[in-house]
Amino acid sequence: MIEERLGSPDQFADALGAHLDGPGLPSARELRLLVQIAFFASLNEEEGQRLAFTMAWMNDVSADRAVFAIARPVHATPKNVAKLAPATARDATAMAVRREGDDLVVWALLQQNEAQEQPLTIRALAPGVLRVELGGIPRALYTRGEILLLGGAHEVKSSARRLTAAFKCWSKSADATTRVDPRAAIVTRIAARALEHGHGGMILIVPAEAREPAGVRVHYAVGAGCDVLAQRYAELVASVTADERLARIATTRARSADGHVHVRDAAQLRADDAVDFVARLTAIDNALLLDTDLRVRGFGVQVVEADAPQHSFEHVSPYSDDVHIDDLSTFKGTRHPAGVIFCLRQPGEAAAIIASQDGRLSLAVKDARGAVEVLGSYERAFGWR
Repeated sequence: MIEERLGSPDQFADALGAHLDGPGLPSARELRLLVQIAFFASLNEEEGQRLAFTMAWMNDVSADRAVFAIARPVHATPKNVAKLAPATARDATAMAVRREGDDLVVWALLQQNEAQEQPLTIRALAPGVLRVELGGIPRALYTRGEILLLGGAHEVKSSARRLTAAFKCWSKSADATTRVDPRAAIVTRIAARALEHGHGGMILIVPAEAREPAGVRVHYAVGAGCDVLAQRYAELVASVTADERLARIATTRARSADGHVHVRDAAQLRADDAVDFVARLTAIDNALLLDTDLRVRGFGVQVVEADAPQHSFEHVSPYSDDVHIDDLSTFKGTRHPAGVIFCLRQPGEAAAIIASQDGRLSLAVKDARGAVEVLGSYERAFGWR
């Protein structure tokens, strides 16, 4: 079984305190309070809607153009945080929290895109699900008792690296340091974006030279425009060396890994728009079909029900050294079995990325050796890269 490290919100806060370092961090007691407030606020509803919000630790009250100050700070209780939650927006706006006496208060709204530095933030993604970022970098996830850490001694396996290794054409052109082909990074970004859109879905990948894959029915084949993603990618990397391509892709989003905002050029904006457009196609029932040249072969692609040529595969945890042999009965629902069956049926290299509505991502691959492996699941895309 894949290991689960279960703990209470207080234990999560204690793990955070030992994991994070740097100036301006809350004390152990403040961190416990911050986590408790975020956790219990996430269990509330506001006007019948589940809450998603961000709290930022800003004990330094110095003036900042990114701060929209509340004249009379509000006591930071789960109820008050739930009331203010609709004013926040993903990584754009957060509730700024500081200590006053023995209590915590919400004293401002922080416009994160305008902030000079990104503070410690706790984001409630769903009821009981918290993600912690420091300097704009995800560092920890708490999901209904499971504690996951990223950084330092806590290594998470790269989905883009494993996807690159599955296809010879990508392996040959992979970045020497990261062992990731930029096109594989584009595909994993599409999967993460699909998850951000709040729906499940599946992406099937085949070699560019492959004909129609085995065992599928393409409901919406694509004609003109099938190369929109490929063209935008070509424009994006046209002016840089091979060694600079991954960095160029990384900054197609407004915020960099260090939390600072970058001005994006037209090619980066167009590439991000293409990623978003293609990600939305995964919301159509069944799957999106891409090839290794980033051409969109079709969407609404059904994996036809039939017996798989074999049923066992390696199942690898992204968060630990756990590797075990599994079969299709381990999965609940239909998407994961369909993705694995797709890979099993192909005569050569293939991959499937499965996004679950509950916020999980998994990668199934079949490489040139014919071996099938499932890497996952990644909780809320934590560590997915």
